[in-house]
Amino acid sequence: MAAFAYLDHNATSPLRPVAFESMVEVLRAGGNPSSVHTAGRKARAAVETARRQVAALVGALPAEVVFTSGGTEANNLALSGAGRRRVLVSAVEHDSVLRAAPAAEIIGVDGNGVVDLAALERALASSADEPALVSVMLANNETGVLQPIADVVRLARDAGALVHCDTVQAAGKVPVEVHGLGVDYLSLSAHKLGGPTGVGALIVRTGAPFATDRRGGGQESNRRAGTENVAGIAGFGAAAQEAAKGLDLADWRDRLEFSLVQIAPRARVFGAGAIRLGNTSCVAMPGVPAETQVMAFDLAGVCISAGAACSSGKVQRSAVLAAMGVPADEAATAIRISLGWNTEPADIERLITAWRDLYIRVTQSDISRAEAA
Repeated sequence: MAAFAYLDHNATSPLRPVAFESMVEVLRAGGNPSSVHTAGRKARAAVETARRQVAALVGALPAEVVFTSGGTEANNLALSGAGRRRVLVSAVEHDSVLRAAPAAEIIGVDGNGVVDLAALERALASSADEPALVSVMLANNETGVLQPIADVVRLARDAGALVHCDTVQAAGKVPVEVHGLGVDYLSLSAHKLGGPTGVGALIVRTGAPFATDRRGGGQESNRRAGTENVAGIAGFGAAAQEAAKGLDLADWRDRLEFSLVQIAPRARVFGAGAIRLGNTSCVAMPGVPAETQVMAFDLAGVCISAGAACSSGKVQRSAVLAAMGVPADEAATAIRISLGWNTEPADIERLITAWRDLYIRVTQSDISRAEAA
């Protein structure tokens, strides 16, 4: 058995071997992709191979791929590059969208975390003469809930608005096709699908407006200046090619959730009434703080998280669950379990055992305190 069960792929998915090998090859070769000599041309070839691989993952044209430092920069570039527009975002977006557009109009979600399409339609109609940009993610990073992007795009187009879609958590887990979705901008991150950290991409649909205030050497067709992270990009491309084969983990997720609720009948799976990613479970163990669970599972050799891993290690109240109307005390007991490309059945069994052990300890402790009182 492995030293520990890693079930936090939505935070970072371990580096795939093919990505590692591609990175090592590029690091050994060296070269600046903007140089015209042999080493530079080899580096440029590595970047362009990866561009084709990433484009293929989401059905884009290679020329539509802009490499970035990650999903956060891709989201920021999309929101700023679309020009001065009224911005509308769903209440469950990642912080890299919400904080990049602090003046954005927030569109609410229902109890499963699905965007309120009627509210979006009303908001778009309220200022139909003002250029707008709608930003709605495809899959939520905490609950795995999938959004009805086709409907979002239809409403936006009727109002003459542009659409940005954060697909950081969805790519490689469900089919993603930028032109099929009909969006103008689409964000990706390498380390969510088994590539390296520190690299991502923004897909800019051909014909969509895009301007950047990042000035420099004109890299990425003048859309993102700065020498490309060649090794990271090569690893991203290799991981994207592997991720394109898909990841079917819904049966494992369902077995996991069934087992957890069997052990703790009052446990709640958030977003269970919506279509979700097959790898993600957000579940509350009644009465047990999330940070207690994270530590207990870690001691049992299981890595999970309490919501998004984007707060410098801090466990904070989930804005996603708050937007879904989950009471604060219940949200404080929610953990996120996310499976990935190297998950094994033994990892899931290890989590179930750790959950059972913790729940029994807490339950017995509660009984003992009640008897003592």
